[in-house]
Amino acid sequence: MFSPNSRLSRGKSRGFTLIELLVVIAIIAILIGLLLPAVQKVREAAARAKCSNNLKQMGIAIHSYHDTNGFMPVGSYGQDLTPVGSRPTTGGIYSTGDGSCWLAFILPYVEQGPLFSRMTFLGGSGWNNPADQNNLLSSGNVNAAAARDLTLQTYRCPSDNKAPLTSANNRMNLATSLGTVNITRSSYVGIAGAVDNIDGTGAFKEARTSAGWSNRGVMSVGGILPPGFHRITMNGGIPDGTSNTIMVSEEAGIYFQDNGNRREDWGSGIGGFLSGGADTSSGNGTCGDCRGINFTTIRYRINQNKGWVDNISATGVGGGNGDNSGANNPLTSNHTGGVNTLLGDGSVRFLRDTIDLVQLARLATRDDGGTINID
Repeated sequence: MFSPNSRLSRGKSRGFTLIELLVVIAIIAILIGLLLPAVQKVREAAARAKCSNNLKQMGIAIHSYHDTNGFMPVGSYGQDLTPVGSRPTTGGIYSTGDGSCWLAFILPYVEQGPLFSRMTFLGGSGWNNPADQNNLLSSGNVNAAAARDLTLQTYRCPSDNKAPLTSANNRMNLATSLGTVNITRSSYVGIAGAVDNIDGTGAFKEARTSAGWSNRGVMSVGGILPPGFHRITMNGGIPDGTSNTIMVSEEAGIYFQDNGNRREDWGSGIGGFLSGGADTSSGNGTCGDCRGINFTTIRYRINQNKGWVDNISATGVGGGNGDNSGANNPLTSNHTGGVNTLLGDGSVRFLRDTIDLVQLARLATRDDGGTINID
């Protein structure tokens, strides 16, 4: 017979020893360490896929714009021109300020028709002439107010860790009565072309370039979405073929100065998606200032984002006069190993940051006639 005490003793549960508890914790930590990278990879794969889908939507929008107007949207206007708007010769609220960029022109085709219908393009839609700054009827003020506080997800890569909204006040010279106006900061830029002799070997030639004032860099108009007065068509306007030419790419990474400071306001970050620049109304590549806002001319390797200074002579990374709108900001992303790009035929291709500079320049140019060999 068992005594009551022995029955109680056998029914009592034994707790974990300290060593057993530490072993369990160690196993859990190892499992978390194994799972976390896998979760991060899945998350990044989803973000890259969403980014690719954004570009596909923009490709459809650009083709729809072409179908409607008979030619591609320009990368940027240094002044408002038809078919989107006009630049009247009179002063007043319809002045000679900067125009807008391709991201504004395709709004009706990315399900933003109501926003586009509230906008005007009459002389200074991307930057108010100082005489018109405080006139609320000027295009710059009207357009910024219409887009205020709206986050356009199609224009944002999920891996872009910069704030989705940015102040447009300084870049667009907005009315002080509007207060702070935040609009969508795009993760994508139009491709204007590439610089001449990009790698110093003479393998790539481009005559349609111009250097702007204040060391803003070198701008080309040899791409599908160049700035200025252009009427590039799908039929005959892209001799290299739409499947061999980039028209949009990511510029969603962070730039770092040579002192290690982080810069978010270079390239596509300045003033948000509405801003235009580069006065190239003649269409021959001659620019008055060569500001690369929401478009870029290829000059550097993909993801070459470190070691820059505010005003490095003739490079255009960071621009001059402190407004950080140079013409040659490199393509960047937070995807591992490269950037998503949109080709002229509407397809999306991932370009690795190891791509040869001459090959990148050929991809950025609509009619160089060179052979393209990419992995």
